Amino acid sequence: MEILQIDNIRKEFGTLVAVNDVTMSIEQGHVVGLIGPNGAGKTTLLRILATLLRPTDGNATILGQDLRDDYLQIRQHLGFLPDFFNLYNDLTLQECLEFFAKAYKVEPKLIPERVEATLEFIDLEDKRNCFIRHLSRGMVQRMGVGVLLVRDPKVLLLDEPASGLDPKQRIKLREVLRRLSAEGKTTIISSHILTELSGLCSHIAIMNKGKIILYGAVDKIQRKIAGSRNVIITVLDNCDRATNLVKEFLNTEIINVQNNTIIVEMSASLEGLAELNAHLVNNNIKVVAFCEEKTDLEDIFMKISSEE
Repeated sequence: MEILQIDNIRKEFGTLVAVNDVTMSIEQGHVVGLIGPNGAGKTTLLRILATLLRPTDGNATILGQDLRDDYLQIRQHLGFLPDFFNLYNDLTLQECLEFFAKAYKVEPKLIPERVEATLEFIDLEDKRNCFIRHLSRGMVQRMGVGVLLVRDPKVLLLDEPASGLDPKQRIKLREVLRRLSAEGKTTIISSHILTELSGLCSHIAIMNKGKIILYGAVDKIQRKIAGSRNVIITVLDNCDRATNLVKEFLNTEIINVQNNTIIVEMSASLEGLAELNAHLVNNNIKVVAFCEEKTDLEDIFMKISSEE
């Protein structure tokens, strides 16, 4: 089901074109990583989708509603977390969530349940009676997500949510974002720190100079750019024989062999991977692990940037 359709969105500030004719379609449950350097136009695009900025040209529909004409209806189903935001420091976490639930006009009878569920979701149940001013930066970022979740939005727009966090805090926030993905929330997360999004996004949109240079599912983009896939094969024994069997396959190249693990570059479909695995097993090779190497978003971005 299509949740968001962007058609030639453009935003000009005088002579500066911040967003340059962006078109993309996002379906329900997609987690889209909006990747690009500072100044690429990511924040401007998110603010347009959050109905806080009107585009100079073009339009979009969110949940079937027109961005220009139905912005009040869109806001009822949308949560936007800007890069910098403020919470009320003199409220406890529970009071803060209750306040925002009321501000978002959540039914009064639902508020206690929503607050409890949100505190559990962002893993801050034990801090419910702490004041906001006593939270660490990472906890504040999770509370920022919690303030959105208490109203149960269908679409989330998160602008640099992990900016300024230490590694431990980033891991905690990433766990929250993974849970959003597992629950089928449609989410756009912007970042210029690519490792923040690795393993989290189903799709990536690479943005530079106001344009979306490339958009699609992570694995498809990786194969489109690389033209092949790396496969990691670990065998119990007979590694030399297994290596020779792999070499018999068409369009394969051995990248590395070490400690009974073979890394192979091959241009093949999923069926081709299955055939290679079967070829090894049928020749009495004890295959312990057979998997495609994870996509490195940083490599993808650097390759595209160099081509630009």
